[in-house]
Amino acid sequence: MTDTQSWQNVARNYIWYLRFDKTVLIALLFVFVVIAWFIDAIPQWVSYVSAAVLLVLWVILVFLWAPIRYRVTRYLLADDRVHFQLGAWWWRETSVTHNRLQHIEIQQGPIERLLGISRLILYTAGGTGADLVIPGLPMDDSEAIRNQLLQDIAQEEISDEAITSAALTSSAEPQAEAEERRHD
Repeated sequence: MTDTQSWQNVARNYIWYLRFDKTVLIALLFVFVVIAWFIDAIPQWVSYVSAAVLLVLWVILVFLWAPIRYRVTRYLLADDRVHFQLGAWWWRETSVTHNRLQHIEIQQGPIERLLGISRLILYTAGGTGADLVIPGLPMDDSEAIRNQLLQDIAQEEISDEAITSAALTSSAEPQAEAEERRHD
């Protein structure tokens, strides 16, 4: 990493996406508790305790976890690689070099589209799935990063072709001189 570059945070709307995602999860769990209570699969007191636990869990996830997760989700575009950091309790940093990139996608679900954010997905050589997913990017930023990465990859390919052709030319010259000497 160079000193001139700095880590970039994802869009502020990513907090709302996280809050919505966790609210849906807790709501589904709550529905299962209610259904189990209606069909008498669990005692009434268990359903009350489960509902209270789910409510506390929802408050923790929506009001504490989502803002923390937003603050620790960031990325860095270095000269030859893309870095991504994530994690409050369990920290993770992933780096992908440009020369390993095979495919770049931008995805948006309906909630992301509503919030104006997207996910940039980077696939690398030899991987079976996405090797790096940067969530919560504004659509314009995702497109700009994708275009920059594609431009960087194209420049690397041009440089590699120039090196390869120079190597082939320099190795072909001694052979051509040897052929000329044989014919003399």
